[in-house]
Amino acid sequence: IGTLTTQITTMKFQAILLATVFASSSAFVPSVAPLRTSISLDAKHANNKAAKKAAHNRPKKSRPSDINRKPTNYPTWESPPEYTISDN
Repeated sequence: IGTLTTQITTMKFQAILLATVFASSSAFVPSVAPLRTSISLDAKHANNKAAKKAAHNRPKKSRPSDINRKPTNYPTWESPPEYTISDN
């Protein structure tokens, strides 16, 4: 009777293991999508992207000091040499 119960428990374990393998393997099978006859995306107009919307909604410059402001003059940057040769 002892070996019979161990056989039943191993069969249950194998059945559960097999069921989990089948359930997890279905995630890797590509789904069947309906075929479309047209390749177009059916979009009439392109949407504004985030940067364009943000620029459109920014506050307008109304003060003359803001309107006539010149761009900032940053100092030029000279990159250092990539390698330095030492005399050691």
